Amino acid sequence: MPPEVRSIIAAARSESADSPGDEFSAERILLIGSINAITKETLEEMLSPVLQTLPLVVLPVPLLAPTSQEQATRLSTKYWPTVYKKSNVFGPHPSLVTRAAESIEDDAGKWIALATEVAEKAFVEGSGEQVGVVVIERHEGVARPVAIAADARWLNWPRSSAGNVTAHAAMRAIAMVADSVKAREELEAGTTQEAPSRSSSIFRDQPHGTVGKGDILPMDKDGYLCHDLEIYCTHEPCVMCSMAIVHSRFGKLVFKHRTPRTGGICADGELGHGLFWRKELNWTLLAWQWSSQHDANEEQRGVNISLNA
Repeated sequence: MPPEVRSIIAAARSESADSPGDEFSAERILLIGSINAITKETLEEMLSPVLQTLPLVVLPVPLLAPTSQEQATRLSTKYWPTVYKKSNVFGPHPSLVTRAAESIEDDAGKWIALATEVAEKAFVEGSGEQVGVVVIERHEGVARPVAIAADARWLNWPRSSAGNVTAHAAMRAIAMVADSVKAREELEAGTTQEAPSRSSSIFRDQPHGTVGKGDILPMDKDGYLCHDLEIYCTHEPCVMCSMAIVHSRFGKLVFKHRTPRTGGICADGELGHGLFWRKELNWTLLAWQWSSQHDANEEQRGVNISLNA
């Protein structure tokens, strides 16, 4: 606890006649919330049965995350314990975005078209919504698809129900990547066994019908599932899929259609989550919306903006 914070708490405690002594070892200090969101008086009234005679004080804390370890140390010394996450709170540097965009611009349309194709097949077959995803591995400038998945929320589920909410296209594609990594581990360990039936898998992570594929990937030396992979989606992923994409450590995401009521990537939708380069997260995701002159006028035609993709 920074000395200045300890002194503020000690001063507040001394003003309370029934408060405990100066020993901090048996106490827990809790940072509750900002005074622009809820006032101290309101908190005292709400927490009075719990707080009893314990002091509730207002402390200054850093507004933004630190941009260097030195700044984190300085803020932790004066205000509140702060951690440097090696991310730029002001967003990605323009040169970084430019280089990343140049690396994918030649074939991004190809993968979006493939995702659209599997989405249409799934819709025709009745297994899911018209949503598709392609996961790409790019090595020395050469890209290849390693997982292709369509939505499968209605596979073996009646449309009168909520469907299988974990069988979204992005979740299925990530599960396929996980299966491939496990297969690689077993192959390298010499313990490969006959693949178990996935008919009951909640993610529906095996290809079905004429839709989907999954290739065995080399082991990820960095320990993260999708660290060097790119993901191409027909629709802006929902919040569930967006968080799965972030936690799986995808570096690049491209989607075609906006879903402003349910999407988790963009910050200007109704939810406003904006998981693209969100400063609070410990992973920085680069994301683009695909557009071309060919479909500029068709961008949102027939798209259900309330769809959870």
